[in-house]
Amino acid sequence: MDNEGISIEEAAERLRAEIVENNYQFAKEINAFQRPAIPIVLDYQGRKITHGTWGLKKEIPKDKPAQGINLTAEKTHTFYRTVEHNRCVIPVSGFYDWMHVTNPGKKTPIKVKHRMQWKDENQFYIAGFFDVWDNKEIGFGLVTTGSNELMSIIHNSKLRMPVCLNSTMADRFLNDEPIEEFTFPNYDPQLVAVNLEPDKLPQTLFT
Repeated sequence: MDNEGISIEEAAERLRAEIVENNYQFAKEINAFQRPAIPIVLDYQGRKITHGTWGLKKEIPKDKPAQGINLTAEKTHTFYRTVEHNRCVIPVSGFYDWMHVTNPGKKTPIKVKHRMQWKDENQFYIAGFFDVWDNKEIGFGLVTTGSNELMSIIHNSKLRMPVCLNSTMADRFLNDEPIEEFTFPNYDPQLVAVNLEPDKLPQTLFT
């Protein structure tokens, strides 16, 4: 994900949240190996913006990605029932995915990096569930849903995407409305894809 350039103040105003910390980690690319402490908005002893660690589970094997990073929305009432009412949203400016394009004459496809962002907006929110660890730190996982038409093209056969929300829907998510209200096709986020590696595409794609 990418949270570089987001406005914490904007998130606080639109979601009516109190900023309780500073010195958040912002980066162009954040992944689960880094286990970053990044700003999240949550309802926990009041609606606030604080830092959370990407990964729902505290126990993390050395040199492994965090555990519980992506949570399947359709399993909310079964696998995640202990945290399904622990709602949070993560302010981002975008996230990344790789389109696998057939490479004529070769078995290995070409991987083309794309940046997914909100149409005509500088930031949006990804839905998450959080847990409070025994040391009072907060860990979170991103909630995923079935892919919309755009993400089906970019993400190929995996057919999953994060639950992406504008500020209105993020507020509703934090208000603990049913998870089904935020999953595709009930809700279709206004995402656009920017090809970051146009030179990788074979010429045949343009004919």
